[in-house]
Amino acid sequence: MDSFADRTKRRLRDELLDAAQDAIETGGYDGLRMAEVARRTGVSRQTVYNEFGDKWGVLEAVAARETERFLLDVNAALAEKSDPIDGLRAAVERALTLAGETPLVKAALSQPGSDQASQLLTTRGQQVLELAHLRLDAHVREHWPEVPAEDATSCVDVALRVVISHIVTPGPSPAVVAAQLARVLSPFLAESRRLHV
Repeated sequence: MDSFADRTKRRLRDELLDAAQDAIETGGYDGLRMAEVARRTGVSRQTVYNEFGDKWGVLEAVAARETERFLLDVNAALAEKSDPIDGLRAAVERALTLAGETPLVKAALSQPGSDQASQLLTTRGQQVLELAHLRLDAHVREHWPEVPAEDATSCVDVALRVVISHIVTPGPSPAVVAAQLARVLSPFLAESRRLHV
């Protein structure tokens, strides 16, 4: 059982992240100010620095929390379908739809400072990519037992990279992208299952 101190620390971190996310959604990365996050939560600015290190650390923590929330919805879409291709199609469509509706993603790509914030999905996106890959890979392996683990991991990697690409540079509708990806990966998954039955 968590101690009172642990619960209090988690609650403070959540409040700091809520304040930071609101600042980013309102004013973009440029609108994120450590002093403002501290003021909104009733702590010192030093407390914010102690928790996150710097402004980039705050952005990474907000992105990690939002990624976890995002993946719950995407994993639910995957689990709704028993066939891996149908699950992949549903998950990709849900991910792209959510990304288009999520205020934090919109702010990271279009608000002041978006050139810096968008790096979480591009040149400095390793943390988000690894977190998403870890969660999705575990989920896929559990729900696609007939697909060899290595092949499931390959599908997750390809799908993640396509989704991130379409989040950063939107193209066709989420349904079209999902159908295209499913069509491309379907022969690979079918052959993989056939060879391992």
